[in-house]
Amino acid sequence: IRHEYEDQYSFAQICSMAEENRNFPSRVDVNDNEFLAPKSMIQAVKNYCLKSGQPVPKSLGEIATVVYQSLAACYGKTAAEIEQMAGEEFEILHVIGGGANADYLNQLTADCTGKKVIAGPTEATAIGNITAQMLEEKIFTDLREARKCILESFPLKSFYPKEGGQNL
Repeated sequence: IRHEYEDQYSFAQICSMAEENRNFPSRVDVNDNEFLAPKSMIQAVKNYCLKSGQPVPKSLGEIATVVYQSLAACYGKTAAEIEQMAGEEFEILHVIGGGANADYLNQLTADCTGKKVIAGPTEATAIGNITAQMLEEKIFTDLREARKCILESFPLKSFYPKEGGQNL
């Protein structure tokens, strides 16, 4: 979606626009095949809303809130499925990589799941790669030491569910 707007907005700006339009009511099933590789993700979101009888988003903020709130609902459903399969309840969800920068999405996820969300580090792939190399070269004595170093080296943000949550 960002690229379809020719990258004129940062992810932070889009996140802010989504939050400003948080009351826009439409939602999509982010796992629907329509969203796998459409020519236009914007049009795919609009088409899904139209086909499902929901208001069709017009602005970038409305489109973004549909996507973010739909993702948070999907995360909540997936977390519940994982807990059911594992036979265990988890208190914390970790968001790593670029998604860790989407504060609005992380708050929605906390609200939707009722769980604490810890976001970061944002460069998880690169950190994981160098950590694996450092473990192989015995720079870290074990995985526990590596994890401690990462925790102390990169900022993390915590998001707590608001009372009552969102029930997306």
